Amino acid sequence: MTEISANVTHPSAQSARRPLSLSDAKMLLFGLGLATAVEFYTFDGVNLVLPDMAGSFGISRDQASWILTTYSSTMFFGVPLSIWLAAHLRHRRYIIGSVVLFAIASVGSSLSSTFETLLFWRAIEGFAGSGLTMWWRASIYMLVDRQHRSASLMRVSVMLYLATTVGLLYAGFITDHVSWRLIFLPNVLFAIAAIVVLRRHYPDVPPSSDSRVVNVDKLGITLIGIAVIALQVMLSRGEIDGWFESPAIHWLAWIAVVALLLFICWETSEHNRHPLLRLHLIRTRPVLSATFLGIFAGTILSGSLYALPEYLRGVDPNRLSASDAGRLMCVYALTAAAIRPFVVTGIAKFGQRKTIAFAFTMLVLSMLVFARLITSGTPEIYYAVPLVMYAFCLAPMLSSIGSGTVGKVEAESQLDAVSIYMTFRQLGTSLGVTVVSIVLHQRETLHSSRLYEHLHATHGPLVAWVDRVAGQIIGRGGTSPIDAKAMAVKILSEVGATQASTLAYADVFYFMAAIGVAALCVVPLMPPSPVAKK
Repeated sequence: MTEISANVTHPSAQSARRPLSLSDAKMLLFGLGLATAVEFYTFDGVNLVLPDMAGSFGISRDQASWILTTYSSTMFFGVPLSIWLAAHLRHRRYIIGSVVLFAIASVGSSLSSTFETLLFWRAIEGFAGSGLTMWWRASIYMLVDRQHRSASLMRVSVMLYLATTVGLLYAGFITDHVSWRLIFLPNVLFAIAAIVVLRRHYPDVPPSSDSRVVNVDKLGITLIGIAVIALQVMLSRGEIDGWFESPAIHWLAWIAVVALLLFICWETSEHNRHPLLRLHLIRTRPVLSATFLGIFAGTILSGSLYALPEYLRGVDPNRLSASDAGRLMCVYALTAAAIRPFVVTGIAKFGQRKTIAFAFTMLVLSMLVFARLITSGTPEIYYAVPLVMYAFCLAPMLSSIGSGTVGKVEAESQLDAVSIYMTFRQLGTSLGVTVVSIVLHQRETLHSSRLYEHLHATHGPLVAWVDRVAGQIIGRGGTSPIDAKAMAVKILSEVGATQASTLAYADVFYFMAAIGVAALCVVPLMPPSPVAKK
């Protein structure tokens, strides 16, 4: 789904073994790419076919978003656990286990007969995916020689963007011609290939000397688990129950906030000798900036393009098929794969802060172009322009945030800093889809009320339009005047609803542009970086 650029190190592992040579690392990189490809592939594929999944289970648009938020929430829970689990279970065993669990959950998602069962398996997928998205990069920094790391990171990143492309193309094609349930099955093939390669080429990493490997922060795990569950239920039920008009939502909000605050207090307490996360690192400028930028990055990753497939397939008059929408959406992934090799050069020349400022600026511009294009009758090919612009946000944003924040933390604390960054980024990812859904619903209601507030039975232009359309229906024969007028009113209602939805989707992109502007304000928190001399 995403990448992080951070100089992740593992002191005990590095001191105990020599980094792999470039030739030995080739198959390792291939195995890590295959393992993480299942997560990248699935994330965008599911978002593309969300309308088809909603139709199969007879659920609303808001309920369909739970398929994404449940996945993101359990990933949010799994990221802070990933350091301890990897060290406790040993790195190779943990990564392979995550691949196996993800593949099993993918099969479960494919075979789900009820919406609740699908959410259960999506939750398992998210927890397994946290290990994959966290540790593919950490493994490279532990095992690959320093001078070859940049090239290795770039190669795997390109591989993951290409996996996203495959996911969009295959998910669209198989959904149109067979069923959306088959979009999960290639994960099994990816998983088998990844396991074979990793078993042979992922070396044994010596056990960590960190006392947290042996001692479990049970209270910390319990508190973050309570916070995640309460937050997920609140976000899922909020729109249906009227948000804070419901006492249940009030209670869930208080439980999530109190549990999160208690978790922070416990993790920073001197009485906790084995914290799950070393949150005292937030006092440093690099990690502090990483937390804020991480929330924005997660919101951008999940919210920016969430509404586009839904609009193109459900609201736009042309009503694209899943295949056509997938072919259009893969433009951004292919562009990101093409420009990713040049990102390192750009960061070296301009520095991380200027690069991330450029990325957020491209986000704002791409969202504004999207908002301008969201009108009835816009040719679909026009959307390729803002998708390319979004790719120029995506590739440099992810690389510059990691290397410009947690990449500057001391080696002995770097892995903990990355975990903190990824935890807050996953929090933003969980919030992104939910916030966009809320904005979409609220703006659609507002536009509907504005469109219809001046329409009444005595409104001259309205009466004339209804009479004209009813006359055309009667002229075709076989319809009584009363039925023809009812049909004309129904047509008017549908036209108004489509117009209100179109305006609401445009407002979503304006909202994401505002998120980009807000993110630009946080960039100065990032420590300045030296740039290459001319």
